Amino acid sequence: MLGYILALVSMISFGLLGIFHKLADRQKCTPFMITVVLFTTSTFVMGMWVLLFKNAQFAPPKEVIAVALPFGLATVISLWVFQYGIRFGKITTSWVIINLSAAVPTVASTVMYDEPLGIRKLLILVLIAASILLLWKDRQIDELKKAQESKEGA
Repeated sequence: MLGYILALVSMISFGLLGIFHKLADRQKCTPFMITVVLFTTSTFVMGMWVLLFKNAQFAPPKEVIAVALPFGLATVISLWVFQYGIRFGKITTSWVIINLSAAVPTVASTVMYDEPLGIRKLLILVLIAASILLLWKDRQIDELKKAQESKEGA
């Protein structure tokens, strides 16, 4: 039951994050400042969690730091790129791309850890590739419509 509750909280949180990104973009906030606010807030909340519920053990093992630093950097880069991307496309497309990025760890775990590529994983990867192709085709159609509208308006 706890897993379902956590999944629901995660979906709501990601949804609120998307709303925050779009609201911040409409208020002309820079992607850098949005990222600073998000990470400052999360640092504060996680620090309070450790302080209140984990007996203030702020010293993670070296292995955790070695993994967390490069992936934290990847997180910052992905947020900046996502926020800049909203300005050039549709927010729905940006969120679909974020969700499709699950293909990266799926492929990596199959290659790096020699996990078997069963029919289910293969089907998921095929569906992800199809989704990306459909997004690309949708983008082409949008650009064609805009080009036609600008010709008619001129």
